[in-house]
Amino acid sequence: MPLLSVPQDLAVYSHLSTNHYPWTEVTVDLAARQGQGFTGVFDAMQGQRWARFVWVRGQMRGGFTAGGEVSWATMMRGLPQAIISLQEQEPVVAEIVWSCRQSKPAPLRGAWPDVQVTLERERFFGVLVSGTACSYWETGRMLGGTFPKPGAACVTLSPPVIDDRPTLLAFWMELIAVTHRAFPLDETWRQVSIGLAADHPCLDPFAQEVRVLGGVLQVDQEVGVSELRPALLAAYRATLARLGVRLADLPIASLREQPVWATAGLEVTA
Repeated sequence: MPLLSVPQDLAVYSHLSTNHYPWTEVTVDLAARQGQGFTGVFDAMQGQRWARFVWVRGQMRGGFTAGGEVSWATMMRGLPQAIISLQEQEPVVAEIVWSCRQSKPAPLRGAWPDVQVTLERERFFGVLVSGTACSYWETGRMLGGTFPKPGAACVTLSPPVIDDRPTLLAFWMELIAVTHRAFPLDETWRQVSIGLAADHPCLDPFAQEVRVLGGVLQVDQEVGVSELRPALLAAYRATLARLGVRLADLPIASLREQPVWATAGLEVTA
């Protein structure tokens, strides 16, 4: 895939030459922004070569090129006279950019806008690409970017889904435990689970298939990953909302770096 466009709504700068804005100054500026919790995407292009770097809440996820991941130092040496752009992004969009960096395009059956029904029904998470049009989606809704032309064929890019049950459970157990230490959530979790049980039967407090006791998540073996993933997300979102807590209020930096985070759908609660 070529370098995909990202939403341009919050451009910091666009198409600057490092002949006029030297790499040393660029690096100092980005370090300062990182210290201020910057979230966004940096692009450097020289001829047909390019590199992209991603930050989420002040943490550099890393950099990549058409050939794979790359360090900042290697990028500067390889693109000494680059044209550079910096775009601020919503955290969930930046996470999608990073998590889809090595994804293979998957053609959609049908054309735009008919395929939108499929994206909504399947709660699509990833990138929709059609020619130069590129848009970013979370749980079946578009977050930003440009729509395809009517009648155009489309492909999707999706991050690798973590379907390994032990990995998924370990992630959610740690997240809920960390949250509970800061904001006890047992009773609130039970209350929101009652309201969500119609859509997510495993959350029914009387069935006791998914429960939180003393900040410890407990899940029956019979609950499958495909049922568990959306149920945990719905319950956690509703619990935070009722408690009046944001993700930014929680000490979860190490959890954000886990591969599960990108596909968990959590950033919209930030």
